[in-house]
Amino acid sequence: MLSNYPIVWIDSDAALHRFLERPELNSTFTFDTEYDSFKRSYGFKALLIQIFDGSTVFIIDPLSGIDLKRIWPLFENTDIQKILYSGSEDLALLKAMGCHTHNIFDVQIAATLSNHAARNLGGLIEAETGSPLDKSQQQSDWSLRPLSQEQLAYAANDVIYLPEIANRLTAQVAARGLLHVLQAENNALEEINPRSHSPKLKPYHHRLYSDAFCASLMQLLELRDDLAREWDLPPVHLSDLPALEQALLKRDDFLAEHTWKGFHPKIRKSLKEQAKFLDIVRHFDPTDQSRIRERKPKRAFYTKEETDKIIADRCAPFKQAAVERYGEITADYLLRGLKKLVTTPEPDLSDLKAYQIELYTCMKDGNEWPWK
Repeated sequence: MLSNYPIVWIDSDAALHRFLERPELNSTFTFDTEYDSFKRSYGFKALLIQIFDGSTVFIIDPLSGIDLKRIWPLFENTDIQKILYSGSEDLALLKAMGCHTHNIFDVQIAATLSNHAARNLGGLIEAETGSPLDKSQQQSDWSLRPLSQEQLAYAANDVIYLPEIANRLTAQVAARGLLHVLQAENNALEEINPRSHSPKLKPYHHRLYSDAFCASLMQLLELRDDLAREWDLPPVHLSDLPALEQALLKRDDFLAEHTWKGFHPKIRKSLKEQAKFLDIVRHFDPTDQSRIRERKPKRAFYTKEETDKIIADRCAPFKQAAVERYGEITADYLLRGLKKLVTTPEPDLSDLKAYQIELYTCMKDGNEWPWK
């Protein structure tokens, strides 16, 4: 279902100029993005930006070469509210592109604070409006041009229902006395950081293997990343992690047999690229088992008996009070991570928001629920 709203495709500077002149954008708009994050190509790339101003859906084509910086002032304007659903990835993508979005309203957070059972946008829209959505295009290729009518309908439906739902949920959150939590969480989205996609080792590598192994594996990952960027392919398509690990763990066999199982055909067919991998493996010394680790100071901890008592005497009753007041979904969200902090001596609270510190303090001290 496409609803009755017109859809305007923007892939030229002239169309973008007309879009930016609309007065409807001066107070609030909803938006969403479609992107590829190392799934079909290299990088975290915007493929569509959908914007709904209350009367028209605009679908901006980032692949057209238009200057997207011209729309960033809309997103950065603190007087214009931006409504979206589950927006952390969208906001991280925009920030990586140079856009720092302000005045954000995330409908998913509002739904959670309303104890809404819907776990995705389609379920939320159907529950709140009675309009079932066709999600058949959810996994479609958004880099294709032109988009199909089905893709355009899907992209539009992701934004046109959000204003109505945001209004309904705001009223519900207010009635539950949780507007301050909603505001704190929406404010925090402004500070979201761009995602780091640089090659990195897994924690188990440092735990199980030598420093020499870790250093060589990191070189292989960086080489894979360089080639993936050059060929515009997801790094995992060039080789999976086990293939690189096995090249080092079975170094002699790999060097003798030149087995390229698990590697992309472009590598299997290129002696030049194979030589780069072989050179790294050849310089790895499996006899060097040294492991120099910076020792972390031992953290204080409670005994199991002490921990169980804290959970029984403080955490469980506090959680039950939250469930009785707000429901299971909202209670889990409000108290996420707090039990671990309460059962840890001298925990680090630096990442907590003000309302979370208040709840942590009440839980730790065995006090009643603080909000009336």
